[in-house]
This record gives sequence, structure tokens and C-alpha cells, in this order.
Amino acid sequence: MIVAALLAASVLFVRMPTFRRRVVEVESTVADLARLLSIAAAAGLPLGTAFETVAPEIRGPLGDEVKDLLRSARTIGLTAALLSSTTLGPLGSALARAHASGSPLTQTLDAHLTAHSAERVGRALEIARTAPVKVMIPLALLLLPGFTALVVGPTLLDHVMDVTRFGR
Repeated sequence: MIVAALLAASVLFVRMPTFRRRVVEVESTVADLARLLSIAAAAGLPLGTAFETVAPEIRGPLGDEVKDLLRSARTIGLTAALLSSTTLGPLGSALARAHASGSPLTQTLDAHLTAHSAERVGRALEIARTAPVKVMIPLALLLLPGFTALVVGPTLLDHVMDVTRFGR
């Protein structure tokens, strides 16, 4: 029974974080892109040049998306290409607004990174709030019976021995 409970707990607690880690990796890649773009914009590069400078540093599906974005920016313009990007999400639309209006890119990128950081803190707090609920079942199934046997067992055994007069 203990082996089955440990196996069930390992399946629950090992499989779920694997999925969460994959989601966080994709989001942190977008955040990494925003950080790199912020550094390039702070150096005085315009948005198009910043994307061209940062593109070789981004790997995976987001790197392919950035390269496609640069290719389409040559034909339809950077603002339209940013708006049509689905992978960049809110970052793409914020950069498109900043590029179209001429507002400073560093402020836009800093605002996005601050929002992303606040979102990550919120998710971490939500996970911390749900931890006691997830711990209740293993606590009830594994610790409570042993604790009960240690505390109530000797008293119960003493009462049984008094009633049956066994061992006296």
C-alpha cells in the first residue's frame, strides 16, 4: 500500500512540473528576447536593427519566428509584421505600437518585462497557495495512520490488557 501511494505521488508530482517547465521555457524565451531587445535599444539601435542583431542569439521556435518576422518586415513593414506575429503575443503588439508612434523602445520593453515579472510572481504565489491542498492527501494517507498508531496504540493496548487481564 505504501509503495502504491509513493508511486501515485511520484506520478502526480513529477509529471505536472514537467508540463509547467515547458510552458515557462517558452515564456522565458520571449522574456529573453525582450531583455536582449532592451539592451540593444538602450545602446541606441532602432527596432529593426535591434531585431537583426538579436535574431542569431534566439534559438528554437521563437528564433524561427523572429527570422520570419524580419523577412516579412522587408516586404510589409516592421509594424505590420509585428502585429501579424502570433508567437510574440503582447510583446509584438506593444513593440508595433511603440514603433508606429515613435515612443521610446526602452520604456515599452521595460514595461513589458515588469508585467512579465509580476505575472511570474503571481503564478508562483498561486502555486504556493495550492501546495497545502496538494499535501493534505499524502499527509492523511501516510502520516496520520502512523501518528494515530503511535499515540493511541499504547493507550488502547493498555485498556485491552486491563479488560482481558492478559499478561497479569
